[in-house]
Amino acid sequence: MIKVERYSISGFKTQKQIHHLQNFVYPHMYEWKEFYKEYPVLYRHLLLERHKKLLPFYKENFEDFTEGLWVFIAGHKNRQSLNHLKHKVPCWTAELPDDTIVYDVNWEEQLSLSDPINECFGCYVPKRSLKQIQNIERK
Repeated sequence: MIKVERYSISGFKTQKQIHHLQNFVYPHMYEWKEFYKEYPVLYRHLLLERHKKLLPFYKENFEDFTEGLWVFIAGHKNRQSLNHLKHKVPCWTAELPDDTIVYDVNWEEQLSLSDPINECFGCYVPKRSLKQIQNIERK
């Protein structure tokens, strides 16, 4: 079991990812041509290649991205990731199995919770992966 931390008023209650899905849906699945115009010509080819590479992954995992929550491995919070918080919020802890399916902070790769990259930036836990959560506590 891996101990995780979450900074939130709602604790480990899952949340609809409306804010993240706006950015996710717009450039990657719909109206690509409009989004594409916003970037200098120099970068358009790179963006298009990245789009082609990630689109199948996004389509395959879209359901996971609609509801879930963001966590840090206990003891590895990234202050930069907390900069968006406008006021002090409670810290919650819980335990999840090492093999829990999560996504990296950029939603570009599916990983297990025990992957070392999650220690650097935290990760996104989809709703379906929270069925085995244990020992929820407010710090």
